[in-house]
Formats: sequence, C-alpha cells, structure tokens
Amino acid sequence: MAQVNTVLGPISPDQMGTTLMHEHIIFNTPGWEYSPEAFQALDAPRVFEKLCGDLMDFKSLGGRTLVDVSGVGLGRDVELFADLSRATGVHIVCCTGFWAERKILPYFAERDIDYHTELYVRELTQGVGTTNIKAGIIKVGNSRDSITPLEEMTFRAGARASKRTGAVVTTHGVRCAEQQLSILLSEGIEPSRTIIGHLDDRSAIDLERDKRMARKGVWLSYDHIGTEEWSTQYYAMPDEKRVELVVHIAQDGFINQMLLSNDTNGWSCGLVHRGTPEHTYAHLLRHFVPKLLKAGLTEKQIHTLLVENPRKVLPF
Repeated sequence: MAQVNTVLGPISPDQMGTTLMHEHIIFNTPGWEYSPEAFQALDAPRVFEKLCGDLMDFKSLGGRTLVDVSGVGLGRDVELFADLSRATGVHIVCCTGFWAERKILPYFAERDIDYHTELYVRELTQGVGTTNIKAGIIKVGNSRDSITPLEEMTFRAGARASKRTGAVVTTHGVRCAEQQLSILLSEGIEPSRTIIGHLDDRSAIDLERDKRMARKGVWLSYDHIGTEEWSTQYYAMPDEKRVELVVHIAQDGFINQMLLSNDTNGWSCGLVHRGTPEHTYAHLLRHFVPKLLKAGLTEKQIHTLLVENPRKVLPF
C-alpha cells in the first residue's frame, strides 16, 4: 500500500490534509557552519521557537503537511525536523538529492551516477545518514540559465532512484523546464512521478510551455507564492499575476496536475533572511487562497490543489 514518508514515520495519504509541496525549514549555503558567526546564525532555542511559531500559524489555518526540499548540505536537519513535527503536530516530509552545482559539496560532486542513485535510494528506503528517518521525495536542480554536466547527472540519478522506489522527483530551475523534463523522461521515469517546479518565475513565464508539459502527464508547480516586490529575487512578482497563471491553467483543464507552495525559508543561515512577517508558511492560506476565490475558483478546486493533488503525488 502506498504511503508517505514523514520524518516521524509513514502515514497514509488520507492523513496528509492541506499540504505545501515546496518549502524550506532551514536554508543555508554549504560551509556556513565554519564561519565565525555560525553560533549566532543558528541559536538553537531561538530558531526552534521561531519555526514552531510559523508551523503552528500554518496549522491554525488548516495546514497539515509541509514538504522540505532543501536537500543535502543546504540546511536539511532531519532530527530537528522530527522534533518540530512532534512539537507542532504538522507532518514534515524531507527530501533526498541536491540543488544546483554551486551548492553541491565537492565530496558529492566527485561521485558518479551510481553513487548518487544508491544514495537517493538508501535515504528513501533506509534512512538519512545514521538515522532511520526516511526521505519522502527526490530534489534535483540546475543553474539559472543552463544545466551543467554535474546537474544533468543528478537528474538522471534522481530518475533512476524514482524508478526503483516510486518516489516523485521535484525540480528547480524553470528556464530549463522542458530540458529538465526531456532528461528525466529519457531515463524512463513515469511522467506522473515528475514535478516541474518554479513555473511562476517572473523571468520565464510561459503558459504554452506549461500546457505542453501537462499534456505529457507531469505535475506543474507554481511555488513562489508570496515572493513579491519586497524581495530582491529575480523571480519576484505580484501574487495577482500568479493568480492569473493558476486560473488560466485551471480553465484549460489541467487543475488536476497543478501544485502550489510558497518556497519560503523558515530560517536562513548566513544568507539574507528571505522571509518576512507576511511571507511565512501561512501566506498561501491566509492571503493567496482568498485571491483565488475572488478570481472565480471554487472551494472544491482549492481542495483539489491543496489536498487531493498532493496526496496523489507524495505516496509511493
């Protein structure tokens, strides 16, 4: 029977409830922990209190499950995630895999595709590191304007691990969306086991591209929700534009292949903190869902986007 791997163990899809599919609990640049300011950057009690508050706020609005896609070396701390889940009652799913080449530590960059495939499979089926906490999703990504050979290797390893386990692959790097999909499909991955992420990147909006991919059976992820003009990120844009994207895709018949999320950081170590009091895990439920309803989506369609679709994606 298909189940969802959370950091506290497997749950059934019916237990997921409202789910955010692309978030970060802690996010950092590899090596931050060796800096002189490392202790101040991650003051454990203060960080734990802040993260618990954000998760409880999400829960108070009906949120039930959060997927962390930070990846190896980028802030993933599965034992901390487990403590947070126990304290808040929010299901947390961690990932295996990596982001773009510039964030892949040399130890892993020097390994071949077989090593990466086995690493992902092990973390999905046995546990992360020396723990028995299993990953529940595979993360792969590429640089902003291209896919390097190392990044392509991680994509291929992710597809192979997906074929062996059934876990879904989620991607980063929207300007190469169709190239990502081509690489993954060339490895024989099921299209339904593929999430193409960050399709609401202001610098690369392309609804026709998105519909072409949807027709192949993949999942479309609009997951920068809440990153508006306050942000210096190149993908920032008003949420009203994201509402237009979601409504357009829904009207064209692909609402059953669409996922939504905030892509916010609960805590950033050694980075400019991207979150604001308004842009937390609760943002999507508090601010974006009312905009979707005002634009004409129904409560049933919102339920499809936030409950039904995630519970089709995550179990394996």
